[in-house]
Amino acid sequence: MPAENEIDPSESLEAFIAGLVRDARKQLGWRQQDLAAKVFSSTTRISAIENGDPPDLKLGRQLDQVLELAGKLTNLLAIRDRVAFRDYAQGFLRDQARARTIHEFSLVVPGLLQTPGYARSIMQLADPGGQTDIEAAVRRRIERQAVFEGPRPPWLWVVLNENALREDMGTKAIMREQIERLLEATQLPYVNVQVLPAHRASVPGSVSLLTSPSGERTAYTEGFGTGRYMVEPADVDRYQRIYDRLHADALGIVESQEIIREALGKHDD
Repeated sequence: MPAENEIDPSESLEAFIAGLVRDARKQLGWRQQDLAAKVFSSTTRISAIENGDPPDLKLGRQLDQVLELAGKLTNLLAIRDRVAFRDYAQGFLRDQARARTIHEFSLVVPGLLQTPGYARSIMQLADPGGQTDIEAAVRRRIERQAVFEGPRPPWLWVVLNENALREDMGTKAIMREQIERLLEATQLPYVNVQVLPAHRASVPGSVSLLTSPSGERTAYTEGFGTGRYMVEPADVDRYQRIYDRLHADALGIVESQEIIREALGKHDD
């Protein structure tokens, strides 16, 4: 048996954090709603933490203080962030698969609309040293598109930077196939794509906003080699405002489809 406050090697770090928070709360005689009120969060969020979905560092510090954990939780979250740096998108991808609504701004065609060739080209560009199993990563990305095959596919609204249509990602044949796939997707009733003109102000990364079946909202942002998944309302609201501004500057649905069709001709052999 591990000593008190010592991590059992057979137990995940997430499970240990969940137990730490739950035990400390119960020791103080609080209900989940009591703890939520003390850290200005929601009962749903506290329940998720106690079921293995750790808080971000900001909320972790608040929990550390009110639960009188003397920095233990903050230290564990710092360890988690270092260990899981390459897996920062894991929580986002899990929740994306069950989201009812997805709003996304992207500098490249989003993963849910990518062809295998386009996905492979992006991954090869980001991994010139060949440290990643590219084919396995491509397969996982394409498999996630199965969310559109169920009886209730998510509502997807994409704001796409125009440069994603103009620049070659791989060969012209790969780009042509990708743009054709994009045009096909815009004919689906639950997929909307609006193009942000290249001359409009943008941001240096992607922004994704998810709404779960229960109405919970989360946000994810990703740059080159870094990402952050957010569940706190203040963080989500911040990225909602960024997305709204980009969306306001985007072309309409019909105009965007015309731009996509025009881009198709620019990638002829």
